Amino acid sequence: MSRKDLVLLGSRVVVVYLTVWTFSEVSALPGSVYSFLYYLRYKPSPTANLEYLDFLRHSHLIGLAFLIVRIIGLSLLTMWIHRGGPEIENLLLPPTEESTST
Repeated sequence: MSRKDLVLLGSRVVVVYLTVWTFSEVSALPGSVYSFLYYLRYKPSPTANLEYLDFLRHSHLIGLAFLIVRIIGLSLLTMWIHRGGPEIENLLLPPTEESTST
């Protein structure tokens, strides 16, 4: 098996792993959106602790924002690795000293 074939095989394995990870993050998106919207629309009682409600709203907003950032980042990383190129070849299978000196 040539070096190029090994890099192609390795990159495809990494792409499949990142794709499954991305789908796993996407599957968590509806629950996060639902939780955020629940606390956004929550009508507190007169005796409710409003500071705690604000904390819950901001906590769910931050969690949702980072989930979306993770989904976008994983998608971009997957596309970059799938596209391949010399930088991916050097990342997955760096040249040995023997191949660089000759």
